[in-house]
Amino acid sequence: MKNVGDYNYLIVGGTTKAATTSLFTYLSDHPAVCAATYKETRFFLSDDYPLPSKYRYKDNVEEYHLLFSDSNGMQLRMESTPDYLYCEKARERIAEFLPHAKLVFSLREPISRLISWYRFAKQIGKLPQTLSFDAYVKLLFTSTDCHQENEEQHLKTLQQGCYTIYLEHYFNQFGPARIHILFYEKLAAQPLNTMAELCNFAGIDADFYSDYTFEVTNRTQNMRNSKLHRKYRDFRFRLRQWTHNKPIVHLPLRAIRRTIEPLYLRLNAQTDEETQMSEETRHRLIDYYKSDVHALGKLIGKPLPWSF
Repeated sequence: MKNVGDYNYLIVGGTTKAATTSLFTYLSDHPAVCAATYKETRFFLSDDYPLPSKYRYKDNVEEYHLLFSDSNGMQLRMESTPDYLYCEKARERIAEFLPHAKLVFSLREPISRLISWYRFAKQIGKLPQTLSFDAYVKLLFTSTDCHQENEEQHLKTLQQGCYTIYLEHYFNQFGPARIHILFYEKLAAQPLNTMAELCNFAGIDADFYSDYTFEVTNRTQNMRNSKLHRKYRDFRFRLRQWTHNKPIVHLPLRAIRRTIEPLYLRLNAQTDEETQMSEETRHRLIDYYKSDVHALGKLIGKPLPWSF
């Protein structure tokens, strides 16, 4: 068997709530791609990064093989862990152990991303249902003033919308030729063109997607019972980690989930309500993100689909 570093990889990172789950699904279906046995391996995150994982790099990078048990040796290996964008140790480990890796980062207009994160945090019970978006933003600005590395994810979402401060380190370490930036808005509006550009970057055939059905997965929805939904997500996460390398169990369970989950969501999801935001909060967020948005356009050398 080859060493882990001998293979070609496509590492998908980016901001959370930017369609990385849908992107993982689209790429997984490509015959030239061997996807990790589950999304968000989190393998290269630092030991103290506040997200759980079954495998986390300790002293043996060859454990990474366990996440690609279906590889035929010729396929492009692909995994998706959004938080690689925000983790310095992950960047260093990928550079050290995956010398042939290319990286894709999916980004989203930072204010709409923050709204989506607010709704998601309420969906999984991380925020009280009575907390308004204005109050959440005020909480985030307070948290940013006394920022701690081990804070929970839903309290770091304000700063994590400043993409340039994270991406510039990747550009410096990997060089622009090994990095591809795509945007949630373009993937949603023009999935075929967006995937064709990504395929050209990755070196795989874009024609596969010419008659492909692009379905959205992991959509943020309002839940009638957020505690139940959090338990459901935790159970799904643990079950996936236990079965991912047992295809005789994993594949039937995945098929069952695709049948049952829409029924569950139909029962527990409720009609979305528009998130209310005061003009004061909107202007405060625009002022906060404006300089980073301008810097991002300069860093990647192409226009953004949004501007302030």
